[in-house]
Amino acid sequence: MWSFKRQVNYYETDRMGVVHHSNYLRYLEEARYVWMEDVMIPYPEIEKQGIIVPCTSAEETFLNFLRYGDEFSVHMELSKFTGVRMHFRYKVYNETTGDLCLEAETVHYTTTREDYKPTSVKRSHPELFEKLQSLVSNEMDD
Repeated sequence: MWSFKRQVNYYETDRMGVVHHSNYLRYLEEARYVWMEDVMIPYPEIEKQGIIVPCTSAEETFLNFLRYGDEFSVHMELSKFTGVRMHFRYKVYNETTGDLCLEAETVHYTTTREDYKPTSVKRSHPELFEKLQSLVSNEMDD
């Protein structure tokens, strides 16, 4: 399972001193882009190939709070890939306390800027398809 760490910035917190719920989606997106760069190719390179990967759904379950200055980690995996749709699962941990703060899943699809209709990368970009297929994991099922 892949993970990435960073600290909570002050501007990401709300008046109660905890991370505003909207920022967790940003954390997931940041982790996804770093993951792509780390294990595959940078997202800008995917876009240069004419592919974009919009999000179609996001589901989050909040379990604990993160606060300003907390170091946190986002553990994630590509749990399913059909050649068109990608399912990612995430767990966000407070590295200071060890608490699990968030469980989430996002679903994305591959398309082009021309029409935004689902596009199979299996046909259009077989190397990218093979790489993504090789990254599918279900370690978080435990």
